[in-house]
Amino acid sequence: MGVNVQELAAKPTPPLDPAAVRELVTTFAYHLSVMPLGSAQPGASLAPLDGPAIPRALNDSDDEVRALWRELADSVTHPAARARCADILFTLRLANPRDAAEQAAHGYLDLVGGDFRMTEQSHALLRAWTLARSVKLMPLMQQVASVMFDTAQDALTRQDAPHVFVNLLDALTAPQRKKNALPVDSRVDDLLDRALSTYTDTHIVAQVARLMRRRAVGDDSRIRKASEAEVTAYLNDADRATDGIVIRAHLNNAASRARQLNMPELEKVAVSRLQSAPSVEWKTIEAKIKIPNTLFRSYLRPFERADTWLAALGYWFHTDSPSGTLAVNERTAREVFNQSVFSRLATTVMFGDNDLPKRVLGDDDDGVRRELIRVETMNIHLHGIVLADALDLIKTRFGIPSFEDLNVSLVESGVHPDFAYALAKAFILYWVGEFEASAHLAVPKVEAAARALLLELNEPLYRTAVGDGSGQFPGLGVLLYPLTENDFDPDWSRFLETFLLGEGMNVRNLIAHGFMKEVGRERAALGLRALALLALITSADSVDRDQESVHAALANPRGAPSRSWRQRAVNAVRAAWIELRR
Repeated sequence: MGVNVQELAAKPTPPLDPAAVRELVTTFAYHLSVMPLGSAQPGASLAPLDGPAIPRALNDSDDEVRALWRELADSVTHPAARARCADILFTLRLANPRDAAEQAAHGYLDLVGGDFRMTEQSHALLRAWTLARSVKLMPLMQQVASVMFDTAQDALTRQDAPHVFVNLLDALTAPQRKKNALPVDSRVDDLLDRALSTYTDTHIVAQVARLMRRRAVGDDSRIRKASEAEVTAYLNDADRATDGIVIRAHLNNAASRARQLNMPELEKVAVSRLQSAPSVEWKTIEAKIKIPNTLFRSYLRPFERADTWLAALGYWFHTDSPSGTLAVNERTAREVFNQSVFSRLATTVMFGDNDLPKRVLGDDDDGVRRELIRVETMNIHLHGIVLADALDLIKTRFGIPSFEDLNVSLVESGVHPDFAYALAKAFILYWVGEFEASAHLAVPKVEAAARALLLELNEPLYRTAVGDGSGQFPGLGVLLYPLTENDFDPDWSRFLETFLLGEGMNVRNLIAHGFMKEVGRERAALGLRALALLALITSADSVDRDQESVHAALANPRGAPSRSWRQRAVNAVRAAWIELRR
């Protein structure tokens, strides 16, 4: 409408003042903003009310402009102009609110059936509804409700503009204040029933079902009918799909909604179909980066110069967190996410074992967190190579130490005998090439070591038995939080979380549930590093440490400051990976 104003303003002779034209254009550049579906007070508002904004926010208008709006409201005749000017006077309280609301509402009603698009007419009706309700004009509310019903019925009959139908029915089915409630119109229920069987778009069916459930509070049969239609729509989407991953996404939506809506029969149907869905053809996108051999040689130099296997292993125990520095990774993740339009617009579904959907990423925070995990995973893979190379170099130079010597050296350093035994055994298994056995021994012990450290701090972990249930300790995912609260180095906490738990590489659960199909030397080396980290700061039974000592060990789990040669090498490798991600 602002464009029309500019065209009309160019015709008079002499031409109108440019400043006045600008203000007229601004007057008709404001828009009606519809409330989100399910709002406590459905309707529409005139926007933008507050700034900064384009066009200038209503509240930022000066006295001269407000005087112009008062004069316009008394002189314009077109329904759209009458509605807009009276609406501005009502919104800014520049006239009697009841009179301005009534004038604006009648203007909006006069737009229905005219040349405006159905979407614009529905927005006008929603604004008229809001205005009539706000000043309690009961006869006008009834008139607006009647026109909204007719417009919604027309949209449904023509199967056109389903969003118009949904927005209007949202207003007609909203709970009303008892004092100003309109009589219940049974025709609205009939309209919802028709819509549920007419529309096929799953998004619209879900919205109609939501409105029906809200309208049918206390009527279990209608609530069930609405829920069945919604879940069935997702199942139908799966029937129409041909790609394996799309089929699984639809079936996962069906199962999730069935559970949320307490439809166990349909949930079983969806889950059964999900488990037997066509296989997914995964495609791997590879990116290559050349890392100079000098970086690996710098990393391995201490292992080449060590005089004994024990000294070399000591260097290995003092390597940095394989996932990198948390602060650097967070900064990189946010930069990558902010530069990726696709990541911000697309819906990301995470798939887990057996190609089953595991999680749908939601807001930007979810996206940044996923990007953080991606950066950390890249670092972990890279460090897995150098950790394995270092262990192989120890074997090449010194041979495989005896289990007894390795176990004794760990116990004498103060490690709890149980963890010393497991760690020594896992190292021997690695060196003889039994990578799978090494990982299956080392990884579960990480959780046990975390639990032992927290028990030393007397953290309240144990979940006591309730009724017939059994008492138990929580899993690693729960244990990492109190460890971090007790000064555990966040770089190492992130490594354990990303390497072992579900949102990251999920190695702990894959091993525990038999899904780890193949364990290479890099992953086995990382499992050893995870266990060594916590095992080396546990204490023998004969040692009675105070809490300060345990906190100090958690804050610096490697037990010694970083050496300059290693820091330079690690930082250089990490910088290369960060540049790749950018």
